[in-house]
Amino acid sequence: MRDVTKTKAAHHQKSNGTAKVEKQQWPSTFEGAKLADEVKACSFVSVDTQARLTREIIDYEGTHGRCTDTFTKKIRRQLRGPS
Repeated sequence: MRDVTKTKAAHHQKSNGTAKVEKQQWPSTFEGAKLADEVKACSFVSVDTQARLTREIIDYEGTHGRCTDTFTKKIRRQLRGPS
């Protein structure tokens, strides 16, 4: 018996591989960058929370194009310390 699935030339070629897309590290819009700077400057928020909020800003920009006032208020509300 012979394995005919490996006789095709496509099995012997190395794939060119697509270029890896790097994740965006910082918001691209002015509003997003300003909001991310506020998150970064907040001293009483943990580093993990700062990274999560920055990622949220980047993701929001990706889906909506820019940061809206409502989203900005939502992020700033999370930056406030416990009452």
